[in-house]
Order: sequence, then structure tokens, then C-alpha cells
Amino acid sequence: MSDVRFPDDDMPAGAVVDGEAVTRAVDDAFDFVVVGSGAAGASAAYVLAEAGFSVGIVEEGPWLKTRDITEDVHTAFSKYTRESGMQVLRGRSFVPMIQGRCVGGSTLINSAIAWRIPEDVVDDWGARFGLGDSINMRELDPHFDALERDLSVRPVADDALGENNAMFLAMANKRGISASRMRRYDRGCKGSGMCLSACPTAAKQGMSVTYVPWALARHGARIFTSARVERVEIRGHRAVAVVAKSASGHPIVLRARRGVFVAASTVQTPNLLRRSGVRSPALGKHFQAHPGLAVGGMFKRSIEMSFGATQGAESIHYRKSERFKLETISFPPDIAAARIPGAGPELVERLARLGHVASWAAQIRARAEGTVGEGWSGADRVKYTLGEDDIRATRKAVALLARMMFDAGAQEVWPGIFGVPSVLRSVDQVKLVDEGPLDPRAYAFIATHLFGAARMGVDPRTSVVDADFRVHGVDDLWVVDSSVFPTNLGVNPQHSIMAMSRLAAARVAERAKGLRAA
Repeated sequence: MSDVRFPDDDMPAGAVVDGEAVTRAVDDAFDFVVVGSGAAGASAAYVLAEAGFSVGIVEEGPWLKTRDITEDVHTAFSKYTRESGMQVLRGRSFVPMIQGRCVGGSTLINSAIAWRIPEDVVDDWGARFGLGDSINMRELDPHFDALERDLSVRPVADDALGENNAMFLAMANKRGISASRMRRYDRGCKGSGMCLSACPTAAKQGMSVTYVPWALARHGARIFTSARVERVEIRGHRAVAVVAKSASGHPIVLRARRGVFVAASTVQTPNLLRRSGVRSPALGKHFQAHPGLAVGGMFKRSIEMSFGATQGAESIHYRKSERFKLETISFPPDIAAARIPGAGPELVERLARLGHVASWAAQIRARAEGTVGEGWSGADRVKYTLGEDDIRATRKAVALLARMMFDAGAQEVWPGIFGVPSVLRSVDQVKLVDEGPLDPRAYAFIATHLFGAARMGVDPRTSVVDADFRVHGVDDLWVVDSSVFPTNLGVNPQHSIMAMSRLAAARVAERAKGLRAA
């Protein structure tokens, strides 16, 4: 592997300013400053830099280079996720919330799934939020097309499918459920099963191996890593600079001649805007999510989740009717072991048969809304409680997955619901899931798809940004992450986040070019 060159190996001199190594105050200036280097920030930065503008990117976390990636999940989570993966949504239940905090953001540790925003969602945004003239498929499709060309979007190949994914597809087909291989940002997946702890071959086209290094190497952008943004400086109703602090404790001021793009995430963006003086009545409200949970099964035959696309098969058959999506997910042993039921010899026996375990999951298109704020210590705080309708959808999804696993020959199915036996040994027992509790505390949810706490709309009283992504009442300040989404989607959001960000940046670049020419 030492002779292989990766896209993130060599950057131009001075292109990367490592906040852990900064020894003095930094004061620099660019046409545009972009806060965040994940799906939204990297997309915007690349479009702006490609258009000929000088761009500075600020990223709170470090840059994990491909050649330094290991199979150690603990290291990946402790260094490259926010709060070492220990963030939670707080409400009637506590739901873990996973966010990347590194160059590339969550694209470093997700499965690179590419779903175009469903048309019914875009139509709903137009009807309910007045966005139809600005946010529609006619405007978005060219950006989806560009992303799919740049980042090699394609279905999982035969040689990377793996048994966990293949078995799901077969059982969905048996039940007449429409299902397909996932389309992903993939340039030669080797089926290492390591998406959740970062791709060791750079085949997964995350932002740390694509748009970020491309913006730096091809178009002269600069990135400031390990630098936490404290506020956007707003002077005379105009965003003029980004003020950050390096991990080594020194101030970093990046002046923005033409404006600031905020792509700090659904959770961090509202609090950053608050610290910057934005006082929108809608700020931090209308938070939404796709809470997800996994169902495990033990089989006689070998499954070997360690080989194959981490997430390679899915079904949106029930996205509109029942408000859930089914998908596969392969866990590395470190994570899988935490979800296996039993204790003592019983647990040891199951762990010894880890190669016979399959894992499928459901993500819920929840109706619940929450709020994003700051705790007493300044930490991000999200309040969110799933409603009864959301739990009913969850029960249906878990029961369906359990039945599909028994269809496939499972000896045991592990629903992971408190109040339901931890081990089901026959399909007849699945009725216990159908009748399971309606208390959200009984379910082992996790949240990775987050939306809406700085939502877009035409009315400043009920929205934070306008239909051109500009913060109401502030010039040259745009928000381009999923916090602007008025609702959740029912499908994996990365592709839609990137297309929306790309659309925003292209519009701003076009106007800025016109002003420059004039």
C-alpha cells in the first residue's frame, strides 16, 4: 500500500493550515469563506473555487488521510466524530446522534448513498413553504447530474455486494417488496465493509478525497483544520468575516470580501448563527430526523458482514405509505458485539458465530419535530421526542424485517425492543413485535440524518433563510446544509444536501461574476 498514491496525499504548499500546529494569530482574506468541509461545505467551496474566486474553508476537526486509516473503530469515533459519538437527542428517550467532526464531515464515516430528493418532497416544499419557483427539480437536476459525474455514482457491483445485501434483496423480492442495490459514490469499492470507520482505499468518494483536495490542488483554495468557528462577524447587516480559534488556542480571522457560506450542520449551524447575532424567531425550531434501528439475525450459513458494501441494498417501498425505509447495514465486530443479546456463555457462543450474523435496518420518516439550542456550558443541545405515529411505523418496520429474516432461514432474530423477548426463535413470535410498546424508550434508535433547524421559506417570521439560501436580514450570509430543509426526506440525504449546496453556490457565483464584470 505504501506505493499507492491517494487523492489526499499531497496538497500544495500552504494550502492546509493545521490548527493543532498554529503558533500565532492568523489573519487572512478571501472572496468567500466556507464554514464546514462536509457534504454541503465541500460542494459549495468547490463550485466557488472552480468559478475563479478565492476560497477559505474552516473545519473544526482534523484531516484523516487515507493512508492513516485503520480498522480500529474506537480510534475513528473518538477522533473524528463529535463528542466521540456520545451526542444524544434529549426527550422522553435519549437517542444517540452521530456526526462527523473532521475534514469531509460525516462523508468520512457514512456509506456514501446517493438518493435524489423525491419529487413529492420538493412539491410539498413548494406548496407549503412557497419555494416552488426557486427549489424545484428543473433547478436541481443539473446539479445532481454534475455530482453523479464527478463522484462516480453507480449501483453496488456484483463483486462488492456480499451475502448480507444479496439475502435482503432475495427476501424482499420473495415478498413482492420493491428493492434495489444502493447507488453510491463509488470508484472501485473493494467490499472492505469499513465505511463506518472510513474507507481504507479512497474508493468511497467522500469529501476528504474529492471536492476538498480538488478545490485546494486545482483551484487554489485553502483549508484551516482543527479550528472551531466562534462566530460570523456581521457589520452593518452584512457578513464580513469568520472568527475562529485554533486547537492550539490562537485566534483565526478570515475576512470575506464577498460573503460567508455556513455549512456547519443542522445542529451546529443554528447555534453558530445565534452566536453571530442572528435573531430569527424560527432559529433552532422544526428540527427533524430519520431515527434508525437495526435488527440482527443468526443463521446456519455463513454471512460474513466483514465483506461487501457496508450498506448495499434498500427498499423505499413503504416510504410514503408507512413512512419507513428498509436497508442493509453491516457492522464491524466492535459495534456488532454491543448489539448481540445474552450474557456469559450464551453471549460467548454468539460472538464465536459472528460470521453467521446478518443485520438489516429501518430508518423512520418521523413526523416529530424538536428544537436545537445551547446548554449552560455552550454545548449543543437538541430536544426531540418521537410521537406515537412514529413508533407505530417503527413496530411495522421491525416486524417486517424480522419476518424477512425468518423467510431467509434465520435461527434467531434479535429485535432489540425492551418489553419484547431479546431473542425470537420462530416467525410466530413476531406478533410480539406487532404488539410491542409505544414508548420510544423501548427502542434502540440512532440518528444520523438531521434536518430543518434553520429552515428555508419566504416568510422571515417562520423561516431563517430565504429561497436563495440567504439569512433573512443579513447580506452575504448563506446557509447551505440540511438545516435549511423544511422537512425530512424519507431517503438518505447526502446527495440532496450536496445538490442544494451546489445550487446555492452556483447562483451566488453567477451573481458575483456579473458584479465583477460590471
